[in-house]
Amino acid sequence: MDRWSRFVISALAAVVVGAMLFSFGFWAGGRSSGATSTVIDARGNQLIDDAYDRIERSAVDPPAPGALARGAIKGMVEALKHAGDPYALYYNKESFQSFQELSTGTFSGIGVWLDVKHEELQVLSVLPDSPALEAGMKPGDVILQIDGDPVSKMTSDEAVARIKGPEGTDVKLSVRRDDVIQEFVITRRSITFPNLRSHMTGDKLGYVHLITFARGAGKQLRDAVGGLIDRGARGIVLDLRDNGGGLFTEGIQVASVFIEDGVITTYSSPTEGDTDYEAEGNAYEDIPVVVLVNGRTASASEIVTGALQDTERAIVVGSTTFGKGSVQEVIPLPGSAALKLTTAAYLTPDGTNINGKGIEPDVEVSEDHPDLQKKRAMEILNGIISDSG
Repeated sequence: MDRWSRFVISALAAVVVGAMLFSFGFWAGGRSSGATSTVIDARGNQLIDDAYDRIERSAVDPPAPGALARGAIKGMVEALKHAGDPYALYYNKESFQSFQELSTGTFSGIGVWLDVKHEELQVLSVLPDSPALEAGMKPGDVILQIDGDPVSKMTSDEAVARIKGPEGTDVKLSVRRDDVIQEFVITRRSITFPNLRSHMTGDKLGYVHLITFARGAGKQLRDAVGGLIDRGARGIVLDLRDNGGGLFTEGIQVASVFIEDGVITTYSSPTEGDTDYEAEGNAYEDIPVVVLVNGRTASASEIVTGALQDTERAIVVGSTTFGKGSVQEVIPLPGSAALKLTTAAYLTPDGTNINGKGIEPDVEVSEDHPDLQKKRAMEILNGIISDSG
């Protein structure tokens, strides 16, 4: 797997960001001879080796070696979380497969993006034409139980695996919405969701709703914008509301649809230093653009928003974005598992780190009024066209 394809900015991790706590600790010492001291090298390898040997030799019913290794990895991930990486995650074989499916845009489930926020499993967005949307689920719903079992006793991997499942089977979700508990029984189905939807308005404005940054998003956006221009579009509204991100590479390609040259984002790594990622050329640089955002616009969406705003290529309308300015690298491990680590921050072209702060729109319109946000974006785009015309 090449370096590019391993870069992922998730929304919030594509599906779920974060995991429940996992305790990691070893006891060392002898019952008959009293406590013994263990010399721990700089990497802690000796401590891990000694604990592993002690468990194998002395435990009444020791786990299999693979289970001990996975427990150690989960413990190290938990230490990472306590050290300040809330997105660190261990994927077992099944959850890594689910992650890979989501990055392709095809999976079997109910069609929601999830995020761990305030230690609760929340619905970040609901995909169009999905079983979840048809059942009435909404962004902001907090999932409390899955098939009667409390989410608080599951890791995020377990929760996602429980919600996904074979096509045609049902999942029962207990959901809190505005302090009211609701029950949903949703039939899973195979979902191939588009990266985007687009259409032409009556006054010759092109509207593109970019839903996610799965593979192919950049090319699909380029094709959609080109098609709208061929049909006479005088300007483009790029709607990134509720878009929690996806692949880093697709973020660069999406921004390059409108930015001809220059820096799109700077990848700032404590180990590798700063690396600039520049526009790829052949942009539609003359078409006016307005970007729509809200508090659930995150990661790759914020790369695009920040680039278009800093280069003065677009007017940003809506409410302050989520503020996820970090990059996660998914590293495959033996046994078809993987490890997700925060490896860098990304900066906007002006050098701004938006992590925890988000991007403020040029024109603020409350996300409590989504229709008004869209209407205002169209008005501003028409104004830009009139002024330039």
